[in-house]
Amino acid sequence: MEKKEIKKLWRFYSVADYEKEEAFLNEMARAGWNLTAVGFCRYIFRRGNEGEFIYKLDMVERSESDEVKESYFNFLSDCGIRVVGEFKDWIYLQKPASEGPFDMKNDTYAKLRHVNKVYSFSLRTVCNLLRLFAGIMVVLILLQLLSNNVSLSEFCSGVMLGVGVSSLIALVIIWVPIVNKLRCQVNKLIDDIGVNL
Repeated sequence: MEKKEIKKLWRFYSVADYEKEEAFLNEMARAGWNLTAVGFCRYIFRRGNEGEFIYKLDMVERSESDEVKESYFNFLSDCGIRVVGEFKDWIYLQKPASEGPFDMKNDTYAKLRHVNKVYSFSLRTVCNLLRLFAGIMVVLILLQLLSNNVSLSEFCSGVMLGVGVSSLIALVIIWVPIVNKLRCQVNKLIDDIGVNL
């Protein structure tokens, strides 16, 4: 039996760069590498025919019920679209290239819905990070207040300062530009539709 050729690649794409990630997957497919699995920054491809499949990313919110997700996945299957991977709220869709592109026309409303889902996901992530950092700060403050030991108190003060500064730097450097980029995409699509807010 012939052993199939497999390629593992590591790439980082921010949540706002989903179009670049799609372009990467479709470029790999044109070269004959078909996506078989995905994880955090990790992609596994299997050698296939050049240009056999095309790929698209979509987002299914975790808050959706299992019935809603199952119904959506069944709809995709009925349309000849296969879910080849899932990571967090993202699903990686594959369909034969011979059936044409995922989007039959330039549907600005569909793009707006998609970008808005990604934007909402990013805002939820920022809020969850802020909650996490606030919880850590509260625990450390309580430890400091309950501590009679000076060295533990000094340790907690140092950790609080470090966590506080690190969290602000992370939010400013990483998440604020991502959320801002997505907000700009949403605003551009709203302008394309001609809605005045």
